[in-house]
Amino acid sequence: MEAASQCQNCTNDRCIRSVPLFASLEPEAVHALTAQMEHRSFQKGEILVREGDLAKGFTVIREGSAKAYRTNADGREQILYIFPANDYYGARFLFTEERVPYTVEALEETHVCILSKAQFASLLEKHSSVALQIIEAMANRMSRLETAMQSMGGRNADLRIASLLLEFKQPYGRYNGPYLEITLPLSREGLANYLGLARETLSRKLVQFEEEGLVELVGQKVVRILDLERLVGLSVMVD
Repeated sequence: MEAASQCQNCTNDRCIRSVPLFASLEPEAVHALTAQMEHRSFQKGEILVREGDLAKGFTVIREGSAKAYRTNADGREQILYIFPANDYYGARFLFTEERVPYTVEALEETHVCILSKAQFASLLEKHSSVALQIIEAMANRMSRLETAMQSMGGRNADLRIASLLLEFKQPYGRYNGPYLEITLPLSREGLANYLGLARETLSRKLVQFEEEGLVELVGQKVVRILDLERLVGLSVMVD
């Protein structure tokens, strides 16, 4: 169940500083922000915000991870974005009154820190440089989403999967000896949904990657990268 909680990281100003958007703020400004933030906890499967709701504010994923998705007319969900720890959502709603066009659901136990519109407006009045950083960050995110949408329509399955593994490399990857192991944040069905592929196609391609020596599948959730250079090359190949 959603619950309010004390955030030790916010008490120490680490929550905001973990977000690149605010990393350059002066200590006094950071402390003033973190003292006002609302802290919430969600269990796996709980909804952080539902499609059609009014945005609560700028939300930092302090611990855990979440997915943003829309529900199609036929009732199926289309995953739009995966938010790892220290990522955020809601920046666009700080400047508009529009309702949230997607649902955000916790993929595991997740702790968030929320900054309201009023608090954010106060920040911008005192630190106008933050507005420019937000605009740049939003533009970069839009560019990334546009590239992802183009990839879904124009790239073959191999390139989509290789690109996804590289996308997950930093937030979900850990080295085990000489090899990078990526713990997938979604089930195979969820990953296929995110990529716009059939689940059977995704499974077949992962097995193909394993047979070609690119990866090793460790159960259903872990992918061990055996040849990162070839994987990067595959992600930028032209059909």
